[in-house]
Amino acid sequence: METKDIVKWWGIPKATIINKNLPKKQLFPHIKSVKEKQFLIDSVQSVYMLANFKTDNTNILPFESVDELYIEIWFYYVKAKEKGNAEKIFKLLASLIPYPLVVLTEESETFTLYTGRFERQVNNYLKLENSYPSRVFKSEEVELVLRNVVLSELPRQNFKVFYDGLRDELTKQLAVEQYGGETSDITADEKDQLDELSKQIDSLRRKIKKEKQLNQKIDMQMQLKKLKDELQNLIKTRSEE
Repeated sequence: METKDIVKWWGIPKATIINKNLPKKQLFPHIKSVKEKQFLIDSVQSVYMLANFKTDNTNILPFESVDELYIEIWFYYVKAKEKGNAEKIFKLLASLIPYPLVVLTEESETFTLYTGRFERQVNNYLKLENSYPSRVFKSEEVELVLRNVVLSELPRQNFKVFYDGLRDELTKQLAVEQYGGETSDITADEKDQLDELSKQIDSLRRKIKKEKQLNQKIDMQMQLKKLKDELQNLIKTRSEE
């Protein structure tokens, strides 16, 4: 896939476009862990800087608070050598680059878009608190997916609402795939609640399978039903708003 096509399909404003390869060796001095350096070598084929959104090329205002900092937003394209490392790659890049990131990762003819939730540190670097993948889509879907994520239609009061808007747009696509059409207008915060309940349900299911005592198993099954009901009620409440 050509990066010029990604930029075109995504409708990235001309003034923000960089579209240059970022040699991995330029990242090495910023990686302290030998294990992470080896991971970058083994897992990543190439990294491209697609665009840099900042106030002077977008007219979008920065946002700053005690816990958050949105001065610029960077868009990257990463081609991975093998499948299964997209989230780990995103986390590594987020630890190296001091701005909110949007990363399109290609893995074995599938693609995933990643955004994150970041917390401002004392040195004004950002710590990744949570990562948010899009649904996984196939190579032939890339153009349609990117054209449907219309950057020019995202809220533009400041970079925080712009980034949150993009994150929510990608998050709700995955939520529909995971939880059904009733979540088609969900936010990242609301999906976090669903994901947490879903994790608890999966964990309890595993415990039930291992439990030998009947009384304990019955108690766990009642807890499981309660969690399932809570999950469905949360989905239903969201759809009625």
